[in-house]
Amino acid sequence: MPVIAARPDRRRLLRLVGVGVVGIAVGVGATLALHGPGGGGDRGASVQRLDLPAAAAPAASRPGAGAPAAAVRAGSARAAVRRFLQAGAAGDLDVAYGLLDRAGHTRYPTLARFTRAQADRAAVTAVRVGAERRAGDGRAEVTVTLAHPPAIDPFAGLVPGRTVEVWRASRQDGRWRVAAEPVSVRAELPGDGRAPEAVTAWVQRLLGCDRQGAAALQAGAELYGPADLAGLPCRERGRWTVAAPQGFDAAVEPEAFVAAFGPEVGSWARLVPVQGPGTRFSVVVGPLGDAWRVLGTDPVSAR
Repeated sequence: MPVIAARPDRRRLLRLVGVGVVGIAVGVGATLALHGPGGGGDRGASVQRLDLPAAAAPAASRPGAGAPAAAVRAGSARAAVRRFLQAGAAGDLDVAYGLLDRAGHTRYPTLARFTRAQADRAAVTAVRVGAERRAGDGRAEVTVTLAHPPAIDPFAGLVPGRTVEVWRASRQDGRWRVAAEPVSVRAELPGDGRAPEAVTAWVQRLLGCDRQGAAALQAGAELYGPADLAGLPCRERGRWTVAAPQGFDAAVEPEAFVAAFGPEVGSWARLVPVQGPGTRFSVVVGPLGDAWRVLGTDPVSAR
């Protein structure tokens, strides 16, 4: 599927999330008092699934997948982009290949090469086609929203649950054709104002020494950063507060996170300061779909 890579080039993903990250609202964070175990989960918004055809077998598994595909016609730029993306999502790569423009066919002279290039792309679970803007000279740009299975892991880095993308189509040989790559990609990430509530729920479980419950609010089983900080709420009973999120550039020890997720972690991770009766540290969170999940901890500078 010609969209965001499942194991993306980290420089490309840095560009993607750098455009899409919502700015930090400094005045959003409220101080929350925590006294014992309790709940408070994240509210997730579902993605409307539109226009996605039933899945088909990947083109590479069909006879003749290495042969050039026949041209596919579409009546408008929007129709061409919709069919191109739906075909890729459903595994009909011969149809998608038949909609490629000349530059795309030059880059991928055979269906087999086009198919191999899609192997590392993230899965697409929904395609929603938006506005079309004519760009002149028989060209048009179409805005689409794509839904992906969200992930944060050391192999894929960040795969956002939704991306808003602009795809270019052009009239060539009397029909609409689609470029092999989008003009722009913007990740839709949850607002920073939701990060403190995720950390609040995590700290509440730690106050009750419920490490299993806390793990359910993490992006994965492993926590990055100083190993002892996550155990402090269980040992230091009393009032704990959670403050407003900060950018990851304020991290004191970012090395473990950069090593795990690459330098682009600085564009999508957040620090949420927490304060206990005698201890202060920051919780590092990342966006997983429509929610923030805990990645690890970071010490507070002595300065």
